[in-house]
Amino acid sequence: MNFAEEANKEHDNLKEYSKTRFSELAEIFSEENKAAVNYERLLCRATLMLGHVKPKDAADQSIRDLLADVFDFLYISRQLILQGNLSAAFPLLRRAFESSALIHYFILKPLKADSWGKDKQISNEEIRKFLGSNRMGLTATEDAYKKAYADYSGGSHPNRKYLPYRYLGEPNEFVLGSIVKPELLVVGTNFSKLIGLWFWLAAMISLHYVKLFDIADPTYGRDYMKVAEFVQKIANEVLKNKCIKWSEQYDARHQNDVNAMVNS
Repeated sequence: MNFAEEANKEHDNLKEYSKTRFSELAEIFSEENKAAVNYERLLCRATLMLGHVKPKDAADQSIRDLLADVFDFLYISRQLILQGNLSAAFPLLRRAFESSALIHYFILKPLKADSWGKDKQISNEEIRKFLGSNRMGLTATEDAYKKAYADYSGGSHPNRKYLPYRYLGEPNEFVLGSIVKPELLVVGTNFSKLIGLWFWLAAMISLHYVKLFDIADPTYGRDYMKVAEFVQKIANEVLKNKCIKWSEQYDARHQNDVNAMVNS
């Protein structure tokens, strides 16, 4: 085998593997993908409204910058999840979680944004204890926050528990990018995390700026509730029987999946 020549072919195919995997997973996770896209559009709408009003203080400015930060990381995470690049999505989800926690913290303690804006660090422990006592969002209790943070941290580091087995040489000959078929339960888990973070972000932003949004766009609140209700409708299905059915359908309908490209 001419390894240099074959490597060049595989490198050229990486984009095609991603497109194929994205198409497959977007069909299987159509409702979850729709929920994420709905939130993306909703937050684009909120951002446009905020773009026509100057921040009133340091906390407002920080919250807006953090909103953009979370959006960017969640938007890219959806692309990676649908491409089957689940390990790459995890650190982005963790960043979105941490920035969302700061948004929540500054909404409730706006004066803290003054020191943070001057590059003074706020410890995760301080945020965890405060948000845990307020019982809101994904941080309903301190234990819930601690568990979520540990999960995101674990998946953001090369721990064996989170690192997928690719079976290179046993017998797979090429395992980079989106070529390996992902476990649908893991995809569903990641989608559940993604949608949960969108739910948290949209709730905080929509409530915090409710007066501004009501004036700028009276239909925003109604549309926000529609998006939230749709998510609540599908939330309980993502990690239950649906994933098992998806796995069976996936194996039956995709006999000629992306791996076949290796031999084409």
